[in-house]
Amino acid sequence: MKKIKVLMLVPNLFVANGVASFVMNYLRNLNHDEVQVDIASYKEGDSVYYAEVEAAGGKMFFLPGIKNLPEHVKVCNKILSDGRYDIIHDNTLHISIPMMWCAKKAGVPVRILHSHNSKMGETPAKAFRNRFFLPVLRSLATNYAACSQLAGRAMFEDQGFTVVPNVIQTEKYRFDPTMRKSVRQKMNATDKFVVGTVGRLAEQKNPFFAIDVFKCLLKNVPSVEYWWVGNGPLEERVKTYIEEKKLTKYIKLLGSRNDTVELYQGMDAFFLPSFFEGLPVTGVEAQAMGLSMVVSDTVTREMVYTDLVDYVSLNDTPEAWASRLEIALRKNVKREQYADRLKLSNFSNIGCGNRLEQVYCWWING
Repeated sequence: MKKIKVLMLVPNLFVANGVASFVMNYLRNLNHDEVQVDIASYKEGDSVYYAEVEAAGGKMFFLPGIKNLPEHVKVCNKILSDGRYDIIHDNTLHISIPMMWCAKKAGVPVRILHSHNSKMGETPAKAFRNRFFLPVLRSLATNYAACSQLAGRAMFEDQGFTVVPNVIQTEKYRFDPTMRKSVRQKMNATDKFVVGTVGRLAEQKNPFFAIDVFKCLLKNVPSVEYWWVGNGPLEERVKTYIEEKKLTKYIKLLGSRNDTVELYQGMDAFFLPSFFEGLPVTGVEAQAMGLSMVVSDTVTREMVYTDLVDYVSLNDTPEAWASRLEIALRKNVKREQYADRLKLSNFSNIGCGNRLEQVYCWWING
């Protein structure tokens, strides 16, 4: 069988990024004798993933900004001409229009538009921009995909789409008491309760509300601290807000990390008060790790595969959220068993590469 050549489009390939996690988890499980995946990123920066892509036989491309449109289109055409791809798999939004247009013009037979979120933007301005350009992107795509039913309906409404669920390496997220003890010693948190969030410091993740909730929690649980793993555009504003609330001693902004698995081990509860999500990979990872979770009711129920998830309305007060978080912190959970539960779900990496290859073949063969 002829090798399938795929070009994945991503906003970036940084750690603690949901789209990057989606791409890498599937890349690791594809048969690289049958499928070659190259990746074109709209941002350049340090990432441990670049070497992994190349080790799997793929190439990394970094696209110039679209402000210089002629140069951007020139680079897109060169990548497509050299690559002779069967599939272009777009995991971005408006920014990919030039590449998708070039791919259509170049005769790439399968052009996938993939929805990863349940809303079109973090702010009204971004949502308006993305909705404005969405009809153009739809017209350039041949097939639609989404990480969940909720994310698919948000972008494609009643048009047909295929759910390609976010997956994780379930065994990697198995709870390990020895690793937990080690990371808590390293983080000077041996005698603390630890609440954790993994995600970008961006409007979507609702970080200022999260800090307000934590301040309420601290009144009832003085021995608690908060780890936020991930960076983002709101980082400086969040730091200032933490200082204003006099919480610097209790909240650790850990940035983008390569040791996220170890940090999950050290947590006692997971906290996700997002305004919207498609299907958060972090929510699946936290369940595999056996962490009790408190999440906003805007997060799709399609994420739930265990008894660990507690949904709370964003209309509730920070005090109400803090009360639910305290319950989560004090739960006595046998964390070791949950990785095995997730192995039985659609979120497991086991067999996911074969499933994605089958979808690709189905679309290629029309």
